[in-house]
Amino acid sequence: MAENEVPFLRSLDNSQISFVRFTNCTTRTVALYWIDYQGQAISYGTLYPGSYVDIDTFVTHPWIFVDDETKERFLVNQRDVFFPEPWLEKYLNARRQYLPHRIGRTNAKIMIPMYTLLELSLRAIQNSLKYKEQVYKLDIPRSLQYELATRLPSKNNNQEDS
Repeated sequence: MAENEVPFLRSLDNSQISFVRFTNCTTRTVALYWIDYQGQAISYGTLYPGSYVDIDTFVTHPWIFVDDETKERFLVNQRDVFFPEPWLEKYLNARRQYLPHRIGRTNAKIMIPMYTLLELSLRAIQNSLKYKEQVYKLDIPRSLQYELATRLPSKNNNQEDS
């Protein structure tokens, strides 16, 4: 990116606060990242399976969630980027008697994406291989060999085939 280009995903100034509870609904450890004003991912720690953290953030502040081990993205509300909603918005047209005594948090459940059977199969095969050269020895369709080969590193000349 050129020095004067503005990143597409970044936080913007905003005064509308949002009270969020991020809950890890996966069996994986999840790393939380706030995307700052320059578009950089700022770590907000990790969440273990079943745990949660309460964050006070702002409406135009994007958040992403990443598997701490594999670095794959997780979803909140079926999206890979979470944008908080203003807490006040849900109470704008409410009658006084329905206003809460205490401000509630927006529940943001972190979930694993739904992968296709093809994707799950490719991942399983990929985990059993080390190098892309091994892919072409498999008795699978050529199109799947190419797909797998793009996911694996090349073998160095001085390493043995396993």
